[in-house]
Amino acid sequence: MNLKQNYEDDGYCRIENFIPLSFIHDYANDINWLVETQLEQLNIPPSIDDDPVKRLSNSFIKLWEAKPEAQTWIYDEINRRPWMYALASDPNLNSRVKEMLGTDRIAIHPRLNIVMNMPNQSWHVADWHQDRYYGASHHTIAYIPMQATGSFNGGLIVAPQAHKNGLLPHVKNSSRVETKFHTHPNEVVDTFNQIQLELDAGDLILFDGWLPHAAKTNTSEDVRFVITIRYANLSDPFFIQRGWVWKDLAEEGLTALQKKEK
Repeated sequence: MNLKQNYEDDGYCRIENFIPLSFIHDYANDINWLVETQLEQLNIPPSIDDDPVKRLSNSFIKLWEAKPEAQTWIYDEINRRPWMYALASDPNLNSRVKEMLGTDRIAIHPRLNIVMNMPNQSWHVADWHQDRYYGASHHTIAYIPMQATGSFNGGLIVAPQAHKNGLLPHVKNSSRVETKFHTHPNEVVDTFNQIQLELDAGDLILFDGWLPHAAKTNTSEDVRFVITIRYANLSDPFFIQRGWVWKDLAEEGLTALQKKEK
């Protein structure tokens, strides 16, 4: 299997079982300590389950129902966990990223993120968009689910080969679900060959920043947890010109799109 060829042709590639399940469980146990510590402050008993990710999901739902703002606390603290830094700088992962970007000069985006998609909540659902709309420098994204993901829990959907079209229109309030993101208008989405990815815990998807992709509402009973790490190509002339500043602003994408349309 030629991962680089898949990445160039379709805009993404998949490596199965990239992160061992034992590591995924260690990550879940660490996050669960954060959640259970906050539950203890509220005198709420934590969930009891043999599966670490299932236990995390159940306790996280309890915390969210009792104190919704605590989701932000957990989200921010995960970004500071040592194992997140270790994963983002893992030599095996970095070598794959360098291969896809075609450079030895890469940088890790400072936001080390875990998507925590609550059941039947749409506000944080990222409908159809391109990540390079939010930061135009050449980059790739590592996507690692912490449990099985697919259509049943709003998992990743991609539009193979559409990355070759470059920046596509993004507008406010175009999504088919109520969400905070700028998304592709329906007439653009209708042109995509949409592929729902069915992934297992620890699988790795690397996808191009121009690849249109989406998530849907999680209709399962569990929180969907996905690690996402972005890497920039430091040799990208655009990135060099701006002093390697990565601004996550939708307005930057709108400006780039306006320039393209002139």
